[in-house]
Amino acid sequence: MNFLTLIPTVSRPPRRLPLSKRLFWTAVVAIVYIMMTITPLYGVQHTTQQGTQPLQQLLSIIFGTAYGTLAHLGIGPIVIAGILLEVFAFSGILNLDLNKREDRLKFTLLLKWTALGIAAVEAVAYVLSGQFGPVTPLGGLLIVLQLLIATVIIILLDDLMSKGWGIGSAISLIIFLSVSKQIFLSLFSWDVAVDNADQRHIVGLIPALGAALYDLFAHGNAASLVGLINREVWLEGQQTPTYLPDFIGLISTLLLAYIILYLEMMKVNIPVTAGQYRGIKFTIPLRFVYVSVLPIIFTTYSLLLVGQLLSPFQQNPVIEAILMIIFPLQRNFSDVPALVLHYLIYVALATAFAWVWVQLAGLSAEDQARQFARSQLHVPGFRQSEKILAKILERPINALTIISGFIAGSFAALGNILGVWGGGTGLILLVEIALQYYALVMREQMLEMYPGLRQILE
Repeated sequence: MNFLTLIPTVSRPPRRLPLSKRLFWTAVVAIVYIMMTITPLYGVQHTTQQGTQPLQQLLSIIFGTAYGTLAHLGIGPIVIAGILLEVFAFSGILNLDLNKREDRLKFTLLLKWTALGIAAVEAVAYVLSGQFGPVTPLGGLLIVLQLLIATVIIILLDDLMSKGWGIGSAISLIIFLSVSKQIFLSLFSWDVAVDNADQRHIVGLIPALGAALYDLFAHGNAASLVGLINREVWLEGQQTPTYLPDFIGLISTLLLAYIILYLEMMKVNIPVTAGQYRGIKFTIPLRFVYVSVLPIIFTTYSLLLVGQLLSPFQQNPVIEAILMIIFPLQRNFSDVPALVLHYLIYVALATAFAWVWVQLAGLSAEDQARQFARSQLHVPGFRQSEKILAKILERPINALTIISGFIAGSFAALGNILGVWGGGTGLILLVEIALQYYALVMREQMLEMYPGLRQILE
């Protein structure tokens, strides 16, 4: 335990902070991470590359990475460490009771050291694989040290948020920022892409629209404006087409985001009776999309690992075909079998991971029934028994688990196929995290207006 406490930590505030100060510290965390994404690593040669490879885009979405900067590893080490330790804890391998304060402290410290260990392994692997170009032994050591320091900074940022200084977690905030950044750049980027014909294209849709309108009114040329509907370009040095931000992408993003938001806000109400309050009757809402964030992160990360393992052998026709299924070209409707397989893989993996996560994360019917029993809640018309509650909750929770996995996988795959901004996975995470933050802010406002509610809710 003494060794584990050597890692720096953030102390809790002396008293509960008002919402305005918590929002301030949340903004500070966001600004610090944004600065990390634009601070280059010392000793790394930086080159400008056109377009974004699917692997890089997925890494940027899930882990908030930025190549060649202090955020090169992003939140990857913390997320992977958290997933591994949570699975070990809930399965009993770690022998920790997370309901006890001392065990929770051990879990948190172990999580930090595991994240540092994963960061060290990843940093050394990146240097040895030549991802940063040719470097001297001293240069490679400096890069590894910088990435380890950056990981410690991210751990402290997450500590700051979770200890009550901010709202939510730094992990969710960074994912939200990374997806929002991609959507913002799709709208407003002034970068210029050069195609194989040496023609220049403004990347951002709004600046490109301004240039197209100028062409229309100044020269009577409407070709540029019509071309914004579907902007397929062959960038210089690339063998496959790239779709720059266009109106089809904008409409697809807005439509898919609205459908995801609608489904995320749907509830399934379970009627219960509170024995400790003289049998008062009310309903407990279960989300229609019971689980979505973790299953889709598991799914995307699993496919990302497969892609990273297979990419060195993509000259092989079979490997190339597999990679085209995992990372299909946007709006390439000529290869229908590959698109169908891509969709089925996402749905199958997301559904499987949703089922596994519900069983391991304390969300199953048995776990919910145990919580109901502790709160002296039971379903009207049935005897107050934990086994009976579990039997009653089994059908809706199992159904919601499968449905939520199906929905998450479907929208992630459809987003990839249609080329929505931020990707299908990114859009799901963006909507989910935005709803979480909205609920947290509303809750804090309610507690500030009615302090007496704190005793009931907490």
